[in-house]
Amino acid sequence: MRTGLFIFLLSLGISSRAQTLPPIDYDSLFQRRMAGLSPVQRFEWTNKYVIFLNEHSRFAEARTLLRTSLRAAQQAHLTAWTARFYELSGYIEETNGNLVRSVDFFLKALAIYQATYAFEQQQQLCVHIIGVYSSLQNLDKRQEYNQQATTLQREYHQLSMLPFMYADKADDFVNAGKLDSALAYGRKAMTVLWVTRKWQQFYSYLDGYGVLLTDGGQYREAEKTFRQCLTYSLQQGDKRRELYEYIHLPEPLLHLGRLDEAAHYAKLALSRIELDPERQDEHRMQVYESLTHIAEARGQYKQALVYERLSNQYRNAVLSVEKNRQIAEVETRYQTAQKQARINQLSIDNQRQLTQISWQAVGLIALIALLGLALWQYRVIRQVNARLRTTSQVVSENNRQISQQSDRLGVLMQELHHRVKNNLAIVSSLMRMQSKRLDDPRAVQAVQDGQRRVEAISLIHQQFYQNENLADVPIKAYVTELTEGLLVGYGFDPDTFDCKVEVADIQLDVDVAVPLGLILNEVLTNAFKYAYANVTKPRLSVRLQPVTDGPATGLLIEVQDNGPGLEGSGRTDARLEGPGQTDTQLGGAIPAVSRRKGSFGQRLIRELTGQIGGEMSLTTRHGTYFRLWIPTPA
Repeated sequence: MRTGLFIFLLSLGISSRAQTLPPIDYDSLFQRRMAGLSPVQRFEWTNKYVIFLNEHSRFAEARTLLRTSLRAAQQAHLTAWTARFYELSGYIEETNGNLVRSVDFFLKALAIYQATYAFEQQQQLCVHIIGVYSSLQNLDKRQEYNQQATTLQREYHQLSMLPFMYADKADDFVNAGKLDSALAYGRKAMTVLWVTRKWQQFYSYLDGYGVLLTDGGQYREAEKTFRQCLTYSLQQGDKRRELYEYIHLPEPLLHLGRLDEAAHYAKLALSRIELDPERQDEHRMQVYESLTHIAEARGQYKQALVYERLSNQYRNAVLSVEKNRQIAEVETRYQTAQKQARINQLSIDNQRQLTQISWQAVGLIALIALLGLALWQYRVIRQVNARLRTTSQVVSENNRQISQQSDRLGVLMQELHHRVKNNLAIVSSLMRMQSKRLDDPRAVQAVQDGQRRVEAISLIHQQFYQNENLADVPIKAYVTELTEGLLVGYGFDPDTFDCKVEVADIQLDVDVAVPLGLILNEVLTNAFKYAYANVTKPRLSVRLQPVTDGPATGLLIEVQDNGPGLEGSGRTDARLEGPGQTDTQLGGAIPAVSRRKGSFGQRLIRELTGQIGGEMSLTTRHGTYFRLWIPTPA
């Protein structure tokens, strides 16, 4: 019952979002966006398109595009993109069944991420390497990278890595035969993906969760899960995931006694097997197994025998392909070793020849010197003409460089914001590590508060490099991620916390976005820390709307919680009120807050409010109510 209720509530929250996402024609979109871009500017679209090609088994096109992009990234000395293209190459080979080649690419990418202190990417890549070594039955390497991923997660607490860690834990419980524990960790992984809005990964995990439900005999819940994934795949045009749902649906329907429906989906799966060409035999084996059980349930034993023979035929083909692949991998390693020995011998021969050539070059130098003297007069005449041609070429080259620099400026600005974000992430990690070494609780609290402020600024730079408009910040996405990140960070459950974020879809200049982000970080942090200690149903409302229909135009920000308010908070420094203060009106002075020196958080809010020319008020209205008015600059 609990599992069914969880899936039902989760489907209500996701379906409204997923239904609004129309399918994307990546082929035409990619060609259209790439037409007028420089090689460096194409990297982001190359990343998206390669993922699309991999999902549709178009491996040759993906490999060609990756080789071209990898050379461009290396020539431009963009280490982050070089590592990303190595990582994508590993995904292509893993999907294609070339596990040894895939792990080679992953290790190249991991080395770059370690050299650039990209901790989140290190954790994600370690998880994929663990999966490859599991498939290769290399338990020692699997344990080595599992320990590395666990250490990174414990030290840096990356939220994006939690689903992978939970999924790995669920796999361990499945192997141990503890299905209930595996289901529990599967729900945890999907909850994090739901909070972070990673819908593609969410539905991939949801499909695996349905398989676990089927194995556990929870057939009704499994059917609902697979149908939810099928709806999403049809809306997104994801043919491969649609095939997987057709393969998985017959099993729970068979146990529910709905044989006609089970047979219908099995036949749909057979008609779409070619959508996943690398695993056709494996899929046919699974479908014919399902058709065998359906025929047996109908009493059609002759037909069941036909299906069983087909299933065994494809099972033998799968085993044969796996053996051939293993033999090919051993042969590849042997040939590589032979080639390397040949290369070493050629290097020795080349060095010997270079020594001989060096002595011959000494004799040629003397001859060249005589020829140079004879040609000197001739060159003087040619130089005069060359200067004239050079002048014309310089003008043309300058015009060309100006055009190229204009194209590169956008990419360089994105790279700048990306690196600033990475540097701030390093600062945040260092502050987190420092706080663990402090004994004074007040010092620990001060360092942690500073860490959250750094993360608030880092989030703004992240919005910059993810946005095509490099001058402004999309404030809606920023405020939403900041609020939900703090909510999860302070240990609240998003399913039970009534958090309403109403933010206009507008762009703000960085001079306003950074102070505003820090102010919201302070106000929200105080709410999460002090407002809900004795509240059974916590609520939080965050509104940010432009005001254009009054005598004064500007931006209005309101934050309302349902805590005890100013008088009942017990922490006047944390709740920002001053002695005797009950309300500070907009448009007037801020006497109580301004006259009192207060805590660092208070001073920071006052300074930032004055910096952007804003006015704020703080009062009690069924909880603490914070209001900030930022007038439109003249």
